[in-house]
Amino acid sequence: MANLPNTAGAVALPHGESTPALYKLSTKQRDLLDASVAIEREDAREVGAVGYAARLWAQLSLPYSNPGDVPDWERRNGSLTLTINPAIIRDLDGKRRGYPYGVLPRYILTWMSSEAVRTQSPVLDLGDSLRDFMTKLGLPSTGGKNGSITRLTDQMRRLLGSTMLVEDLRDSEANRWSIAGEHFTVASSYKLWFAKSDPTGQAALWGSTINLGDKFFQSIVGAPVPVDTRALKALGGSSMRIDLYCWAAHRMFTLRRLQLVPWALLAGQFGSDYKQPHHFRTAVMKQLGAVLAVYPTANIVPTKDGLLLSPSPTPVPRRDAPRAIRSS
Repeated sequence: MANLPNTAGAVALPHGESTPALYKLSTKQRDLLDASVAIEREDAREVGAVGYAARLWAQLSLPYSNPGDVPDWERRNGSLTLTINPAIIRDLDGKRRGYPYGVLPRYILTWMSSEAVRTQSPVLDLGDSLRDFMTKLGLPSTGGKNGSITRLTDQMRRLLGSTMLVEDLRDSEANRWSIAGEHFTVASSYKLWFAKSDPTGQAALWGSTINLGDKFFQSIVGAPVPVDTRALKALGGSSMRIDLYCWAAHRMFTLRRLQLVPWALLAGQFGSDYKQPHHFRTAVMKQLGAVLAVYPTANIVPTKDGLLLSPSPTPVPRRDAPRAIRSS
């Protein structure tokens, strides 16, 4: 943990020559600072903080906010396009269409990918209780209509029930197109047992399992992207921060030379919800600082034309990488 004064989140800063001033840190800022210090001091592998993201979600992302009642939703990254068709969610009083969106599906997908890599099995066990599962996701278990339990179950149904199409459209040669596409679902089947009257999430999940779709499972175990779970937890609350972190982790794994990623390309991948390009650039600039705080070795420099990337260490050191020498 950071060596900060015990002043309920306040840090003493110089003010004049002798009078200290207190700068109040929010809980999120303090979590970010603590995570940054821990990541600098301790290797993710040494403290069991290695998770995995699917390469697909490092290249293309889910909605940040609810798209509403639209027939489909898409993201674009260069020649790749992700098209999502919403889940049909049936409740006791009828049915509705729903897209996965926000932070929760991103946490769920990271957990799925991490478990798939760890067990090398497409069948995922959610644990002994809903609280146990939410702890694995790094979430508090609060009930009520707007509590995290209700939101989690809703987002799980949206994610597991949606169908997706990834299409690669390229101009291969003059007057010819190269088109490749693949339909998939995150899960081929699932069994979720939730107690409606259990606001604490302590009731047993009765063998709740998720069976990953074969194509999705193979894409995970074939080329997982290692991430530091301490970083993801600290970045929670912002979908864009999580997406930028996973994108940077993926790019640095393969980057071999200096590369400029134009704002227009980034906007297609991360910012289709922004109508004005400068609004998107402002949003990225606002979130990038937090991402670099928990990924300090990433050499990413914003320019007027885009983000300039230089080859950098991956957030989770490669197994064959030399150990860093840390100062005491």
